[in-house]
Amino acid sequence: MSRRAVHCRTLGCDKNLVDSEALLGRFAARGIPVAADPESADIWVLNTCGFIEAARRDSYEAIAEMCAAKGGRTLVVTGCLTQEHGEAIARDHPGIDLVNGVGNFDRLLDALELGQDRVPVTRPEDARYEGMADRPLLTPPHLAFLKISEGCNFRCAFCRIPLIRGDQRSRPVAELADEARRLAARGVRELMLVSQNTSDYGRGAGEDLHDLAAALGEVDGLRWLRLHYLYPGLIGLDRFRRLLDLPKVLPYVDMPVQHASPAVLRRMNRPFDAEKLARFFEELRRDRPDLVLRTTLLLGFPGEQEEDVEAVADFLERIRFDHVGTYRYSPEAGTAGADFDDAPDPEEVADREARLTDLQGDIARERQLTRLGQEFDVVVDSVGDGASGATCWPTSPQVIWKRGTGNPGPRIRVRWSRDRWPSPAAGTSPTTRTGSC
Repeated sequence: MSRRAVHCRTLGCDKNLVDSEALLGRFAARGIPVAADPESADIWVLNTCGFIEAARRDSYEAIAEMCAAKGGRTLVVTGCLTQEHGEAIARDHPGIDLVNGVGNFDRLLDALELGQDRVPVTRPEDARYEGMADRPLLTPPHLAFLKISEGCNFRCAFCRIPLIRGDQRSRPVAELADEARRLAARGVRELMLVSQNTSDYGRGAGEDLHDLAAALGEVDGLRWLRLHYLYPGLIGLDRFRRLLDLPKVLPYVDMPVQHASPAVLRRMNRPFDAEKLARFFEELRRDRPDLVLRTTLLLGFPGEQEEDVEAVADFLERIRFDHVGTYRYSPEAGTAGADFDDAPDPEEVADREARLTDLQGDIARERQLTRLGQEFDVVVDSVGDGASGATCWPTSPQVIWKRGTGNPGPRIRVRWSRDRWPSPAAGTSPTTRTGSC
């Protein structure tokens, strides 16, 4: 591999982004630098997503686009899509030089050096995550995703993740704490804990999410820990209170509920009670008025009726999430849902999604208005020509300053107001400026 640089394009979720970082770290360890600009790289890597049909379409379009544009470069295609469809992709796209599935980071490099065109697809359980602390970061330099486990033990009727990624394997607390220390030494101040099922971390290993968060909280230099992809019903209220009481854990809960109709949840094989979950959220909010809630909804699952959608609307009105993401069901081969033949009409599903999105938009605006006059910490994520983006941790909106505020990473104190363009107070340092957002 007498190449001068490698560039990686990542599709899909932030867990896929961590895989891209792991792979780029293996390139860097063999003396091949990472290029942010694809035009300056001799090796192109596409890390695909195969979660749902829309993601697969995006992946196939990206494959065709990169095959057409590669010229004399080496093109590697890897990830979830190729884990299952690697042979067909290699056959249908002769412009690809090497096809790989998930993981296999070192074997991919070996195959490139040997001039092979295929890395044999192995069990997803064979993916290794050693050496992650030294990986190149594809995030702003002050934050990083920490992949705490791989795979999932649940079998939701719409989800292919266990088929692609296998059962859950949690990384040890000691290994993750070491990775966190090394990332903090590089300037990382916020860690975003990600997995397919963060609530289930440590099962069978004698460790749990509280143990991990407590250990990470002792890492010098880290300021914030943010929890993503919590599965409903796996952590009781008292345990969750203790988790949020840890000093570096942000009052931010990302818990995808997918639906709120008991009938649809049963058919989805989501083993939790919507009413108990609603009370769980309400109790947390009473304890922590500063709590920010985010969730995800899946609409159009087979058998979904209008009354089921009304149950979701009532749930949104009751809980008043700060952020809600939606997506539409697509039948996935190998899942229980693929055998159901009573899916709603796609136009009706689009209408349901639009109605719930409008409802949530009103709720989110009302939630934002409750913060008027309050002050929050903001971290500068990026700096451009005369402007910079910043993220408020309570609600995570983008804030664009009229002028630059220095390098990414400094913490700024802001006051929430209706002003479109916040201005830091004159004469203050980057870590104590006051503005409005």
